[in-house]
Amino acid sequence: MNENLYEIVELKNGLKMLSVKPINDTGIAEAYCTLRNNPIGNSKGPCGPFSCNIYKKYGLYEGIRDFEMCCDALNIQPSKVITNRLTAFTNKVRVVNTESLIGYDIYDEVNAPRADGLVTNSSDVTLFNYAADCSIILLCDTVNKVCGSLHASWKGSLIGIIENEIKCMKEEFKSHLENIIAVVMPSIGLEAFEVGEDVAKQFSEAGYEEYVDYTSYKKPHIDLAKVNRQILLNCGLKKENVNIIDLCTYSQKLMFHSYRRGPIDENGNHLNGVNGFFIRLK
Repeated sequence: MNENLYEIVELKNGLKMLSVKPINDTGIAEAYCTLRNNPIGNSKGPCGPFSCNIYKKYGLYEGIRDFEMCCDALNIQPSKVITNRLTAFTNKVRVVNTESLIGYDIYDEVNAPRADGLVTNSSDVTLFNYAADCSIILLCDTVNKVCGSLHASWKGSLIGIIENEIKCMKEEFKSHLENIIAVVMPSIGLEAFEVGEDVAKQFSEAGYEEYVDYTSYKKPHIDLAKVNRQILLNCGLKKENVNIIDLCTYSQKLMFHSYRRGPIDENGNHLNGVNGFFIRLK
């Protein structure tokens, strides 16, 4: 059941986060997701009360303070956290380690590496990803002690970001598929993910038509989480090791920020905050 996949925990500084049980219960790694309704957050307005934003201009200063509050809660230094400047349109995966920290400034958006996947076998590095409707997928090889984090926009899912992440774990770290646990984190749900006919056609032609609802709504809707689960299964992961935390970022207004929900100002700028996702090896 979905309720067995996560729990809301209060960490040392009073910050509440969503604990990812399939990963945390392994004892090999730990993974957490931020919650919007943290009253001790610094973010304001539509980004408030908590937003783990380190790049988006709107609410940047407060978002950085909230990001650093997460680091404090998890007993990690911000200087040992690595992320990508997400593109949403690549299938690029980066292998990172302590050498990747040399000369690296996580707050330097201009020079941040452009990619959508991260993999490491270093317990001295924490992987961070962020989203506001797209799927973040967290992975852990419980035998070879490898963890990964990837950002799967709908386009990224179709062009192979998930397959490339699994391939990276296999080729770089000799991970065996039966040892990999995957968790599809909260993302936009079927009822909210309305798309155009052109996008729906791309999913149907890619073999995921069963996850496209052409009849219940005026326009097609896609169950992106189930698409991503199917891709993980197609990669060869064991069914019992593929999990979906079935919480919709669009409908769960108190828990999560949503890009599609907005709000959007008169110039078309999205004013929402972002949700943060952390994973590291112990």
